[in-house]
Amino acid sequence: MSFIELSHVNKQFADHLAVQDFNLEADQGEFISFLGPSGCGKTTTLRMIAGFELPTSGNVSLAGQDMTYTPPNRRKVGMVFQSYALFPNMTVADNIGYGLKIAGKSRKEIKKGVDEMLSLIHMENFQARYPGQLSGGQQQRVALARALAFKPQALLLDEPLSALDAKIRVELRQEIRRIQQQLGITTIYVTHDQEEALSLSDRIVVMSQGRIEQVGTPFEVYKKPATEFVASFVGHLNLLPVKSINSARNQVELNGFSIIYGRIAEKFSPEKPCLAVRPEEINPGLVEGQNNLQGIVDSIHYLGSIVRIRINVQGTVFIMDQFNDYQLTIPRVGDIYDFHFPVEACWLI
Repeated sequence: MSFIELSHVNKQFADHLAVQDFNLEADQGEFISFLGPSGCGKTTTLRMIAGFELPTSGNVSLAGQDMTYTPPNRRKVGMVFQSYALFPNMTVADNIGYGLKIAGKSRKEIKKGVDEMLSLIHMENFQARYPGQLSGGQQQRVALARALAFKPQALLLDEPLSALDAKIRVELRQEIRRIQQQLGITTIYVTHDQEEALSLSDRIVVMSQGRIEQVGTPFEVYKKPATEFVASFVGHLNLLPVKSINSARNQVELNGFSIIYGRIAEKFSPEKPCLAVRPEEINPGLVEGQNNLQGIVDSIHYLGSIVRIRINVQGTVFIMDQFNDYQLTIPRVGDIYDFHFPVEACWLI
């Protein structure tokens, strides 16, 4: 049986349908991310799991029990907010133990719980400090410990790292994953950052305009996107209009070049076929048995470990990403440039 289950959940705000026919089953100990742009319904869905919003229709279950209309304080769910929401006049220890105190635990139980959480987040020496004396990353660790102190059945995180700088985000997301795996707690994580979702999740729910576009592992969502939206939103993508020549041979035409594609997307629209290929799948030179094209170097962009090269093929621009190692030969803008990509690396969408 699924540990968290949402069945045909809808949420209507006045004339706006924020969440449409949302269906999901999360297993015990699974880490699932809701990924999508702002306004796609991911936070609203999370709040319905927590009980802060009620579905217009549908059901929310936790550990086999229907919780659709159960108030938040009666759901064993820990919530971590983007804004930390720590009490500024309380110490770290008091913030972490607040939920235990409200639950009527004894001083001994509260101290034991607080000590366990401080050890879990590696902040044993910070218990007497106040939130204003902590960095953003430290405050978020305390918020996480507070959400876990009363031993919830599930952990919900609403874009918890968005206010932090890039380096701290990477460190803290690794810490969140470590703690989640150590405790084996079922976790739902809301983010608009694809890198966070890909690095943290067992499965990703990609959302757009209140609907689920695709549910899959990070590999499936990146390598086998079901829709044009998923393909474009997750990672960089060349999405190129083509003409169909021979569907029996998986062959299309692009500005005079014949291209063989490896597969067709799950939700393919034949009215306006496009060829999809990731920039990292494109490589310089011509190789027998692969899709070979020629164009003119339009621009070159240095992005640290990656060099991004734009190649104009008779009016259609391909983006090629090359790893910036010491052996890389960089062309010049205006050069005539040969390049190739494998048949299995491109698909029709």
